[in-house]
Amino acid sequence: MKRFVFLILLFAASIGAGAQPGRAKGKPMHTVAKGVYEPFFRTATTMPVPVAAFRIDEYAVTNAEFIGFVKQNPAWRRSRVNRLFADKNYLHHWATDTTLAPADAKLLQAPVVSVSWFAAQAYSRWQGKRLPTVAEWELAGNGKPRNIRFDSLTDYILDWYKRPNPKVLPPVKSTYLNQYGLYDMHGLIWEWTFDFNSFVGSTDSRGNTTDEVQAFCAAGAVNVKDKTDYAGFMRYGYRGSLKGNFCIQNLGFRCAKSI
Repeated sequence: MKRFVFLILLFAASIGAGAQPGRAKGKPMHTVAKGVYEPFFRTATTMPVPVAAFRIDEYAVTNAEFIGFVKQNPAWRRSRVNRLFADKNYLHHWATDTTLAPADAKLLQAPVVSVSWFAAQAYSRWQGKRLPTVAEWELAGNGKPRNIRFDSLTDYILDWYKRPNPKVLPPVKSTYLNQYGLYDMHGLIWEWTFDFNSFVGSTDSRGNTTDEVQAFCAAGAVNVKDKTDYAGFMRYGYRGSLKGNFCIQNLGFRCAKSI
């Protein structure tokens, strides 16, 4: 219940942060057919989640696209943004409120990063879209890859996780394409989801005896869907560590839309 209330508060706050309505710019979106999301962590009450068919952006939001957003929505410019909605790292790699450094012009087609959940929400609404849920993102993200040189998608993801971030991010559509026609679901950046904090794990046992038990003997793997999915552990652990105003240099987003 506490997590549900927190999500409602986050959503209400993001609406209050404001963004002028915009028009979708014709960015390619692809349909992910309805399916079933198997939650990574299972409990006695956890059930598979039916996911209705939805549409999702072909690739992550780019710096160029986000520049268009902040130009039309001054409240989301770096110098004006409310720190309740974005921490001090918000768009820190940009030269000014609305430009990249001349030497970094190639970054225009790179995914925008160092943006908060609130900013991603505002941009999505401006486009007449929304952020995908965890269930939707995982369903889309686990689509079969078409062009990777690894035995499995998990191997590919783990190889990406172990490498440091490049100083300059490559452009979108620079990794692999999956069965849904989506680029870079893994291998380029991490991406915000609407309900990123739907799972919160911690080994801080203050007031939480369950976590205290799970802190021993790798018991954190109890009740997970697949104990060999190390990439999944990292992904869900990462999401659980986030707060809505965090701006991280390898965290961006893409938009989704209900059908």
